[in-house]
Amino acid sequence: MRKFLFGILMISIVTGTGSVSSVLAEEVVTVEKEVVTGSRIYTDLAEIPTATYVIDRDTIEKSGASRLSELLSQVPGVSTRSRAGNTQGEFIEMRGLTTEMLILVDGIPYYRTSHVAGAAAVDLRSLPIENIERIEVVKGAGSSVYGSMAAAGVINIVTRKSDQTQASVITEGGSNDWKRGSLQVSIAGEKFNANVWYSHKEEGESPLLSYSGAAGEFENKNLGYENDSGGFSLNSGPWDLSAAWGSYSSEWTYGNDPEEQENDFSRYILKYQDGCNRFLFYLDDQEQDIFQYGSWTNVDDQAWGAEYSRNTFWKEALISWGIAYRNEEMTYDLDAWFINYDRSRTNYAPFVEVSIPVGDLVMDLGLRYENWDQNDADDYEELIPHISFSYQTTAGSLWYLSAGRFFAMPSLYELSYFDNWIATEPNLSLEPEDGWSYEMGCKGRNEKGSWNVGLFYLEMDNKIDILPDYSQYVNLAEFRSWGIESSRNWKISPLWEFALGLTWMEAEEKETSESSWLKGGTPEWDLNAALAYKKGPFSGKLQLNYLGDREDEREGIGYLSQEDVVTVDALLQWETDAGTFILSGYNILDEEYYLQDYTSWGTTTRYYGQEARYYVTWKYKF
Repeated sequence: MRKFLFGILMISIVTGTGSVSSVLAEEVVTVEKEVVTGSRIYTDLAEIPTATYVIDRDTIEKSGASRLSELLSQVPGVSTRSRAGNTQGEFIEMRGLTTEMLILVDGIPYYRTSHVAGAAAVDLRSLPIENIERIEVVKGAGSSVYGSMAAAGVINIVTRKSDQTQASVITEGGSNDWKRGSLQVSIAGEKFNANVWYSHKEEGESPLLSYSGAAGEFENKNLGYENDSGGFSLNSGPWDLSAAWGSYSSEWTYGNDPEEQENDFSRYILKYQDGCNRFLFYLDDQEQDIFQYGSWTNVDDQAWGAEYSRNTFWKEALISWGIAYRNEEMTYDLDAWFINYDRSRTNYAPFVEVSIPVGDLVMDLGLRYENWDQNDADDYEELIPHISFSYQTTAGSLWYLSAGRFFAMPSLYELSYFDNWIATEPNLSLEPEDGWSYEMGCKGRNEKGSWNVGLFYLEMDNKIDILPDYSQYVNLAEFRSWGIESSRNWKISPLWEFALGLTWMEAEEKETSESSWLKGGTPEWDLNAALAYKKGPFSGKLQLNYLGDREDEREGIGYLSQEDVVTVDALLQWETDAGTFILSGYNILDEEYYLQDYTSWGTTTRYYGQEARYYVTWKYKF
């Protein structure tokens, strides 16, 4: 039945002559040039019936942030996991999940096909903050819109485009021999606009993690980190072409032995968008060369795809429909053990989204048919639905209630992995993680500020994990999280503003259906409070960050309870004719804490949190 429905929808979309297209062709919808994250219909995040947050370019510049994770950690329910690994990776966690959140770049899925369970599918270092125009965060299941990975939510990184002729330069120095510099040049013409950018970052030695056990105690250090990236964008009428490429490398110690990792990435996007039609094509290539435990590992992830969608009216219903295609490939070589994985798969997914007024309510329906054809592994197909109701009050508040199904495909690496020492086989029957997410809340804005408060519940089956003997990835665990997320911004006076974000959350998992639910280490309390002042060319900001009750009850590898964390950040900014000068500090009280703390095989491992850091920044536009 599913294949029959899919066939009808596919023919209608491709030929434009089927019953679906003829019904929808009654009236074309004229929309803004860019739709927003979480919907193919709406053009304003305030209309999306779920918790949404936006970080615009002005906020990015005023924040003084040097890393993307520093910005995202200010969103309620999002906590940073930066430096929780040897390579100094930059990761975040949302609603207790790290892997199962979807990062988009200009609306396009961006993730490594070689990720592993419990680790991030995207290293945020590959998304330089200097080339970001805004960040849109949409909580809740997004699989009916975007497909795989969108369980906890979707984060869309919108890159900078040019609309005026100007240039800007940034130089920065700070703790641990930190250096950052960037150059951006934009040209606005009569027939086309162009934007070119380049960014460089580097950091010196810093503490990374400590080991203690029967073999004694030693400390690993980050020996150095370096990042170079650049790109361009061209725009002419409805056409956009953009490209970005770069590399970042890390060196660290393991005991007395030096180890390193080098990453290279490139992505290309071609987009066409008029009043009702949208077409895009993309190519993403990410490579890793890792020297660890005395040998090299080489990983190459490639993905390319295309998508077409169209917006129309039918009577009072606003409808968006289309089809997406994606091809993924991964090669993995571990030279010392003569291990080679080479896998690929393709995905095609027709989708439809409908917004219908029902009395004083608006009902939104989404449906996506997912079909994954996997080389040598089991194929996957499923209908992914989503439904929501919203009510707009005369005072401007939006009340919403929604439910959506989600799934996250196993990575090509997880499908391929086996332990050659004990002669296990790859688990080619590994199933996608799947489940439901439920949202209820209210959000709005007035002359005094904005607010957002909501309840959520997420449950996931078939959670992927590695067996205790590290022999194979299996569908071992179940996961659930629930809680309340809230944010409030107040304009206290013409000079003062105050922002408060508060999340209470329980995130638990169990290894089997007979096991007990165990807390997984996600902070139960997450508080961000910021007080900002601006008068003339002078501005300042003081921010308090609190993570409470980080206890980890999981068994097996022996996670430990971790103490509460309170950090304070501060920023001073002065605008002059000679440029903008910024003095910023993070964790200025030098709170000592661990990002991760566990015992395995009789050895306790502790990843250090960020110690106090200070930066001096100069920005100039001309």
